[in-house]
Amino acid sequence: MICSVLLSCSMVRYEQSLTDYLELVTGLRPRFGTAPSTTALPLFLREQFEFAEVELFGRQLLLAVEKTPPDELSASEYARNAAMLRQGLGQDVALVMAKLPSFVRNRLVREGVPFIVPGAQMFLPMLMVDLRERFSKAASRIPDKLSPVSQLVVIYQILREPVAHVPLAQLGERLGYSAQALSFAQEELKEAKLCDVRREGRMVFLDFGLRGKTLWERAEPLMASPVRRAPWVRWGQPRARAVVSGTTALSRLSMLAEDAVPTYAMRDRDLGAALEKGQLLGCSGREEADARMESWKYDPWVLAENGVADPCSLYLSLRRSGDERVQKEIQFLIERLPQ
Repeated sequence: MICSVLLSCSMVRYEQSLTDYLELVTGLRPRFGTAPSTTALPLFLREQFEFAEVELFGRQLLLAVEKTPPDELSASEYARNAAMLRQGLGQDVALVMAKLPSFVRNRLVREGVPFIVPGAQMFLPMLMVDLRERFSKAASRIPDKLSPVSQLVVIYQILREPVAHVPLAQLGERLGYSAQALSFAQEELKEAKLCDVRREGRMVFLDFGLRGKTLWERAEPLMASPVRRAPWVRWGQPRARAVVSGTTALSRLSMLAEDAVPTYAMRDRDLGAALEKGQLLGCSGREEADARMESWKYDPWVLAENGVADPCSLYLSLRRSGDERVQKEIQFLIERLPQ
C-alpha cells in the first residue's frame, strides 16, 4: 500500500498511473514518501517539478514529477535539468513525465538520464533498470513536434540565410548551441523530412530543399510556441538580451495598439538566473508589474531585429490568441515572409 498520500495536484494525477505502471513492470507495489527539502534548487526547477520519494527494490528513489507537460523540451534540456537536480539535491533524481517522444527517450537513455514515462518506459540506470516500450520497425519516426533547437534552425533558414553552406558546428556557434545539440537537431530534422544531411570530410551540412514561406508551411505544424511561462515582473529598465515580444512586439510591426504593460522575452535559463539574483522581481499580478517577461525555450535574441522578436516565433507565441485583431495581424506577418 501507499504509505503516504501526496496531495499536490500533479502528484495526485500521477500517483495512480505511476503506481500501476511500476507494479505492472516490476511486480512490486511501490511505497511513496515525502521528498527532502528542495529550497537549494533554482526557482525555475521548483516551478517546473514537484518531488516525492518512492521505495523500489528496497531502495529510496527521488522523483521529480513534471507539473504541466510543456509543448516540447529537448533531450539536452531534460539532461541539463537532471544534472542541476542531482547537484542541488545531492543524489540521482528520476524525471517523471506524462509523455515523451520516442527520439527524446532514446537520447536520454544514451546520455544516462533517469526517467519514467508511465505506460511507456522506465530507465533507472542507478538501479540497473531499463524497461522500454517495444516499437514496430515499421512505426513512423517523424516527431510530433520539433525540439527547440530544431525549431530555431528552421526559423534561421527561413529568415536569415540558407544554411547549406554553413557547417553544422559553425551554425551551432551562431545559434548558441553545442555541437552535440546541433547533432541531435540534424537527426530530428532529417527524420521529419525537412532536410537532408550532407558530409564533406569532417564537416556536416544541412540541405533544406525548401526555403522561405514554402518551408514555413511545411514545418509550421511541427512547431510549438517558444513561450514556457510568462510571469509579471518589476525590473526598471530592460536588460541586455531581452527582446520585445508578445502583443507589444506585434504592435511595433502592425497597427495594433500597444499594451500599457509591455511584454519582453528572455531565454528560460537567463530569466531563471535573473530572478534568482534579484535582478528581476516577480509580481503577483499586472497591477504591480512594469513588464510581463516571457520565458522562451531558445534565446529570442538570436533572431531578433532592432530588439524585437522574430515574426515566426512571434506568430507561434500568439497563434492561439482568441483576439481577432491579433489573429489578423499575425497572418500578415506570415504573408510577409521571404519567398
